[in-house]
Amino acid sequence: MEALSCVALPVFALVAGYLDYRSRRIPNWLTVSGALAGLCLSALVGGTPHFIASLQGFGAALGVGLILFFLRTLGAGDAKFMAAIGAWAGLARLPMAFFFMLGFGAASALAWSWRRKMLRATLASTATMVGGAMHGTKLGSPWVGQTESGRFPYGVGLGLGAIVWWLSTGCRLP
Repeated sequence: MEALSCVALPVFALVAGYLDYRSRRIPNWLTVSGALAGLCLSALVGGTPHFIASLQGFGAALGVGLILFFLRTLGAGDAKFMAAIGAWAGLARLPMAFFFMLGFGAASALAWSWRRKMLRATLASTATMVGGAMHGTKLGSPWVGQTESGRFPYGVGLGLGAIVWWLSTGCRLP
């Protein structure tokens, strides 16, 4: 069962990143499947306590993902992807999973923007978003990651971060 969980999350994250790169969408069927796999494997490996920890991680990650979605920093698929990873992480390990995912997501966004010669516009959009959030004003800028060359596929960076985090934990379910 542990070998299955060690392979399942990286495959899920790679597919999500690939689909986001190709279509700028992470489909619901994939995020729901990923979340259910995390919940079910946690229950099978550790029983009710692990299932509850997995469910708590899912709920907390969904909450954070929705906040980021409403702040217009992530798309809905990215938020649901983060929630699915929360099911694999559990509540206790969620901060470190987020650190890896958001760190890789930010690094990927900067590299993408630099490569497309849109780094200045991306940084300005990010500053507008952060300033608006800090002052409680309505956001007037486009989505962070929205450039003249298209939207940045955050799912790629989030997926890479999830894989690195998962492997660093030794593929341990909550």
